[in-house]
Amino acid sequence: MMSSNSGQSEISKSNKPAEVELPPHQLSHSTTSQPDSRVIHPPASSSARTPVQPSVPPGVLAVYNACSSIYKTQPNPLQVTAVRKYWLDGPDPLDYISMYENAGNESRHIPPHWHYVSLGLSDLHGDGRVHERSAADEASGYGFELTFRLKREPGETAPPTWPAVLMQALARYVFQSDNILQSGDHVSWHSPLDQTESRIQHMLMAEDAQLYPTQSPFGFVNFIQIVGVCTEELKAAQHWNGPGVLELLRNISSAGGPWLITDMRRGETIFDLDSSFQERLEQGIEQEGSNLSGVSGFIYWEEAQPNEDETRNTELCAQQNNSVSPQLSATDTEKIKSMLQKGLRSGHHQPNQLNSRTGCDQSSER
Repeated sequence: MMSSNSGQSEISKSNKPAEVELPPHQLSHSTTSQPDSRVIHPPASSSARTPVQPSVPPGVLAVYNACSSIYKTQPNPLQVTAVRKYWLDGPDPLDYISMYENAGNESRHIPPHWHYVSLGLSDLHGDGRVHERSAADEASGYGFELTFRLKREPGETAPPTWPAVLMQALARYVFQSDNILQSGDHVSWHSPLDQTESRIQHMLMAEDAQLYPTQSPFGFVNFIQIVGVCTEELKAAQHWNGPGVLELLRNISSAGGPWLITDMRRGETIFDLDSSFQERLEQGIEQEGSNLSGVSGFIYWEEAQPNEDETRNTELCAQQNNSVSPQLSATDTEKIKSMLQKGLRSGHHQPNQLNSRTGCDQSSER
């Protein structure tokens, strides 16, 4: 299990657009903290001479076409790209992260925000360079791409690039573990997502509010949205379930709203914003239990030479351990049995996917 400077990171499992023509891109100076990534800007002038454009990989085009159904006026969005591709021993599995400007929906209290979409977890090329070849009715690559919606700050004219770093870190976890992220999962990050003093230090996974599953020549692709949450909301998802907490977040516009937009400046939890949510959480736990099927623990040790007192304490502990072990009462046994049965009845897990929280390194991957 790997850990970051601020703590351990864990990932836990719960249970026909029109084609778009892509103008040429131009590279600009990188503003991201990843040395192997650059920000791609659209051409400064449409009257500039157009160079020969290489063909767009079919898997890339499938994701672009899905996005074009929403962003018809943004056929050439800003992108963060891995300069040294993964199949050339580069460190970043995602070839590109597109960054779209979303105006939101004022009538539904959905604020303007930046919409990030990854390209690389699905099969972009279909030639086996990254993913195994699959049939059209199977998952393309890992079968999904990551998305993220970040509330746009007043006066902000360009999207921050730190979400691209976050998405690359999650993608590395998927590639290294072969565990697929799906709606309802939670990620224990234990650090502000943007490396500030924010309370948003963990993530839930949800289906993207606007991007629906799409078909590429190499299989189907789902869009899994990252949702930033506070520690209290993460614990609620662990004690109850991710989908239940996501529904609570959708009911408060300042905590995410219908499109689950992350606001890194949010200082209050959903339980602070609506006191009735605590009762709903407790009812959910009582009636449904937790849908997690794994247990994790934190382990650390220090090497030191034992002194004489420590040696005596060790001998005493060994003597105590040889004595009769304490037994659970019949009442406690029935309570534990009842809670476990609730969890098993409410959980629906796929055996080939991660069903326990697993370490995911931040520091070494950034």
